[in-house]
Amino acid sequence: MAKNDKQWSSATPGLLIILLDQSGSMMSDYEGTTRTKFATLAVNKVIDNIIQKNFDGDAPKNRCFISVIGYNHNVKELCSGWLKDLDASPLRYETLKKKTPDGTGGLVEVEVKQPVWVEPIDRDGATNMLGAFQLAKDLVEKWMTDNADGPAPVIINISDGVPFYDGKDLRECMKETVSLANEIMGLSNNDGNVLIFNAQIDESNGKVVFPSNRSDISQEQAQFLYDITSEVPESYKAAAAKNELPTKDGSRGCIFGADGVQLIQLIDFGSSKGQGDKGL
Repeated sequence: MAKNDKQWSSATPGLLIILLDQSGSMMSDYEGTTRTKFATLAVNKVIDNIIQKNFDGDAPKNRCFISVIGYNHNVKELCSGWLKDLDASPLRYETLKKKTPDGTGGLVEVEVKQPVWVEPIDRDGATNMLGAFQLAKDLVEKWMTDNADGPAPVIINISDGVPFYDGKDLRECMKETVSLANEIMGLSNNDGNVLIFNAQIDESNGKVVFPSNRSDISQEQAQFLYDITSEVPESYKAAAAKNELPTKDGSRGCIFGADGVQLIQLIDFGSSKGQGDKGL
């Protein structure tokens, strides 16, 4: 049985798809900023981290293709490309402050340049999560046709709620999205099944990290995200431990009430192929 343990490499590159909720509720306050700024900052940081991990000489090696899909009433790729292409073409750079060791046991604040590939939203919209998963499914199917022996693709969905589109009842939207997500998780290549991980950046359901039982989650809308999340493969558990994400038998790769650190940890975990930085 395939185990989802193949590493990204130049010969067997990986596909990482990030689905980013850009509905109007993402403009709500969160963690001292807004949900949309919070999420896009994390996505930009992780893209940069992956590029830096794969740097070799003057440029990164193309060990991964990344696609970020934004969804509100519309669904579109916000950025996509091989690591070399992404490294060469951010939209802009922004200056951030970062604390680093000062060499004497203390910390000093320094300014760093953060590449920006994805921008936060500034207008209202619906939550066509179904459409985002449909586009992701199209990308995954094409990718696996061309890369049958490569690592199974990984999809990471970042949202503050549940799907809502076309004026339909919320439960119908959730039902349709669960059905499509299950189709995607049923797709496989020689490495294993496509994996879907989820981060909910909404504190209303409390803090839950990698639950192993649906009954651990009380609210129906949170149970929906549990239902569209893959179980953590054994080959990913070392990466989960490295990112301080506790796992046990049956744990699913979803976090409710994710803070900034945990959101980055989840994306890093999902892009690690279960072996930390080995092979990168």
